[in-house]
Amino acid sequence: MDGRRGRVRPALAALPAVLLLVTGCTSPPAAPQPSPEPVPTTRPGTVARAEVGDRLTVTATVDRVISDTAFVVRDVDLTDGILLVLTTGPSAPAPPQLVTVRGTVIRFSHRDLDDRYRLGSPGPYRVFEGGRALVAYELTVRE
Repeated sequence: MDGRRGRVRPALAALPAVLLLVTGCTSPPAAPQPSPEPVPTTRPGTVARAEVGDRLTVTATVDRVISDTAFVVRDVDLTDGILLVLTTGPSAPAPPQLVTVRGTVIRFSHRDLDDRYRLGSPGPYRVFEGGRALVAYELTVRE
């Protein structure tokens, strides 16, 4: 009887370690972590902080079309909520289309840019004069 008791005691002592190993290997996998929140293309004030000549990508809604080569986009993430976009493409998208514009930041001057972009009357551009605008080199209309 003592012989059997001598074999059982070490086995009982090892039992907690065996249980720990078994339960550790069979526990359910950790729940998948949610993906991080999508980050807007631009953060508030990005256009204002951008230097003239910087490349910038903006996704926003077309607010209004001023001419075939100039339109205004609106988004809460933009400085003042709006941004003038100039393009040499065939025509501007129509409101309220969602667009992604990749372009270069410029300082807007109607007098300096009128000939190149066929801007027309300076009236609609007064609010943008001296501010930042985006010259598009790629324009994608989202459907």
